[in-house]
Amino acid sequence: GTVPGEDHEGVKRRLVDKIAELAASDPWMKDHPPVVRFVGYDAEASEIAHDHPIVTLLQRVYEEHTGTKPEISGRQGAADTRFLNKYANTPTVIFGPGSTSVMHANDEYVSIEDFMTAIKVMALTIAEWCGVEEA
Repeated sequence: GTVPGEDHEGVKRRLVDKIAELAASDPWMKDHPPVVRFVGYDAEASEIAHDHPIVTLLQRVYEEHTGTKPEISGRQGAADTRFLNKYANTPTVIFGPGSTSVMHANDEYVSIEDFMTAIKVMALTIAEWCGVEEA
């Protein structure tokens, strides 16, 4: 993987070039060059600024509803946020209930309380972001 700001395809190209360079200097590998294939998940990185209005809004709503500050961090993994942030001019964050320590792990779980809190925080954030006023 790459980090935000890196040229994803350029990093892959440099890796392949370096492997070819090293193989060319080896007597056996020179005649049997390795083939590099990128398989599985492979996508460029994305990021959104901590002070972006959608980030600060979500943070404020979360704090108002829970009384605690949310953890704001980067993550490695597959998410559609990269397409929305990079190509669709749609500011996007990843937010969800539970603990990252069990995220995508065997026996992953989330408590009903955390689930309901996340639903309320998301609904209030979306409503405010979209300018919905209480009736």
